[in-house]
Amino acid sequence: MNSYSVTKYHPETRGEIDEWTEISDINRTFDGVVFTLEEYLRVESNYVKAIERIIGYLGVKTLTVSYLERRDYDYRPSSKRAFHELYPIRMRDLRKKVKPGKVLSRDQIPNMLRLMFRNTLYAELEYKESESDEQFSFKVFFGYDYIMGVHSMDDLSSLQDELLHLDMYLDG
Repeated sequence: MNSYSVTKYHPETRGEIDEWTEISDINRTFDGVVFTLEEYLRVESNYVKAIERIIGYLGVKTLTVSYLERRDYDYRPSSKRAFHELYPIRMRDLRKKVKPGKVLSRDQIPNMLRLMFRNTLYAELEYKESESDEQFSFKVFFGYDYIMGVHSMDDLSSLQDELLHLDMYLDG
């Protein structure tokens, strides 16, 4: 099994400069710059694109929720309208209805990942070649400080340059 971290942190400056680590850091100042919702959404989108690229490379069509914890909304915009823009109905419904064992289709995976990034769910998502397999062949989860863990039976190092175009670093 190959274990990787997919992260926004540049390997040369990681831990050397003060950086945001979660959605609740919006409007705080890091290294002299105010962290905005727009910047958060840009980086979050890069993480989602990175996983979509990885599962596309692996030929994964679905992911199964193997572990799940529900949490409060870590970041709530001040207006109801802004909240609904950040958490559209499909995303809120998925958050409410998702359970361990739920098979997520390719169109549900981005919203599930966003819920995980935004700390409203802690989940582990897995793919098994067949239901009878005891071991997963791919797994994605989030650790501390906005670092995404990826375990794969396949070597993903050939995706490193592609992920760099998304400002994402693959460490393994």
